[in-house]
Amino acid sequence: MASSSDSQNGLRNAAIVMLIFSLSILPSKSGDSGNLEQMRMLLGSRPPKCVNRCLGCKPCMAALVIESNSKNGFKVSAAVDESYYLVSWKCRCGHRNFQP
Repeated sequence: MASSSDSQNGLRNAAIVMLIFSLSILPSKSGDSGNLEQMRMLLGSRPPKCVNRCLGCKPCMAALVIESNSKNGFKVSAAVDESYYLVSWKCRCGHRNFQP
């Protein structure tokens, strides 16, 4: 009878150790909310409010603008740089872009 009691104690101890180990692997909820707040604070992650930004032109709406690589007449020299493009938010009215 003592051997079945010992095996039950060993099984219970193993279950407790596995429970503690599995709880330590799970990510904490407070860390997740911190990451969400950091993502919200990223610059340029949301469209700007374009109220009174288009010098009286209506409708003034937020738009994503892709900047060209060859600004001011400079040519891109490396092949790696050709695939890079800068995307930024601007306020657009008609065909004109304004700084937000």
